[in-house]
Amino acid sequence: MSILRLSFVRPVVGLFAVVLVVGCSSSNPTQVQMPVEKTVPVTGIVKYQGKPVADGVVRFQSLDGKIIAHGKTDAAGIFSLSTYSNNDGCPPGTYKVMVAVSGVTEVEPGVLAPEPPGGFKSPIPTKYANFATTDITQQVKAEGKNELLIELK
Repeated sequence: MSILRLSFVRPVVGLFAVVLVVGCSSSNPTQVQMPVEKTVPVTGIVKYQGKPVADGVVRFQSLDGKIIAHGKTDAAGIFSLSTYSNNDGCPPGTYKVMVAVSGVTEVEPGVLAPEPPGGFKSPIPTKYANFATTDITQQVKAEGKNELLIELK
């Protein structure tokens, strides 16, 4: 390479490195912070035909669509909601509730069972797996316990 060409490339590479480091900095003052609303603890149980719904995903969406809290049911159908951090609950208000169970099973850690003929079937009606089709709403109170029962029909 010629000396003229090297004298041009080095400053360009140096400038690129500075832009990359400054542009990717986490202390960027132009970064927008989302408002965080006060949360309250929310736990509950999901049942279908009187039996607990295991390994389900539970999501609460505020009626204005601005807040989504989520949780996962255990073998007994019990869940705890998280909005901004693990198990922090969700802000008080009225929520549409979505519950989904994939039907996929793990035969050993990291290994999924093969898909059966006709695909995986959800053990609960699929209308609950979408905010547009679910008919479940729940009220989260600002005070007192929020131990909810979600009964799927």
